[in-house]
Amino acid sequence: MITRMLQRVFVRVVGFTDAERHALNTVFRLSRDKSLDRTHSYEPWLEGAPEPARLALIDGSAGSAAQELNDLRHSPDVGLIWVGAVSPAYALRTFSRPLRWQDVLSAMDAYFGPQPAASDAIDFDLDSGTLSAELQAAGLTLPASLFEPLQPVPKRALVADLYREGRLYLSSKLANQGITHVDVATSAVQAKAMLEAQYYDFVSIDIGMQDLDPWEVIVMARQRMSVVLVTGNDISMANRLTARMNGCTIMQKPLHPGELSQLLQKV
Repeated sequence: MITRMLQRVFVRVVGFTDAERHALNTVFRLSRDKSLDRTHSYEPWLEGAPEPARLALIDGSAGSAAQELNDLRHSPDVGLIWVGAVSPAYALRTFSRPLRWQDVLSAMDAYFGPQPAASDAIDFDLDSGTLSAELQAAGLTLPASLFEPLQPVPKRALVADLYREGRLYLSSKLANQGITHVDVATSAVQAKAMLEAQYYDFVSIDIGMQDLDPWEVIVMARQRMSVVLVTGNDISMANRLTARMNGCTIMQKPLHPGELSQLLQKV
């Protein structure tokens, strides 16, 4: 039998649990089996890879998922397979948990070329809790946590305000909405550092902070697709227009409880 040359495809993998990555690495390894009538093999993309990624496999619950989606808008040649409840409109396929890795592999094969014949397909069923012959031969076991439903990722908020009263007030309002993972910053520089290290679903920035242009931090938060509230005293019309142009909500202090409550319901 003549074995065809497999075309290597690098896949950018974002998120997923350790157990899921264990299973996915097995899928990648088995896709390189030249005894199967396959056209493509898959490898995880890492910094320094000889080729760019041609496909992104993104866990929607990952903290960096929003930023990755934003980056993909500038890479139209990279396909997207999404795992999660709310799917981007341009995703090739969307899967929910528990994952059937055979279906994910089939979606990848369908995107890049003809699928292998049914008799030659990589056959394993992780949902049933049993290992395929390929997994057993590789000496691999999968932890029971793979088959357990994932808990929702808690929402996080960042409140940046010079004044303690402002930080406490917003933190209490966020808690009323069930958002208890709240980080606080007392300067724009500190807020920027936190945004660089962590994804936040909600960000509040007071424009009274002058150690760094607060709009630099605000724009960064919007690029990460966070819900952004801009607060301040004696807010100018220019600041109101700038906030609107950047898709932010801007509120004069003291904050209106009803308007704030409506905004937090969007987080």
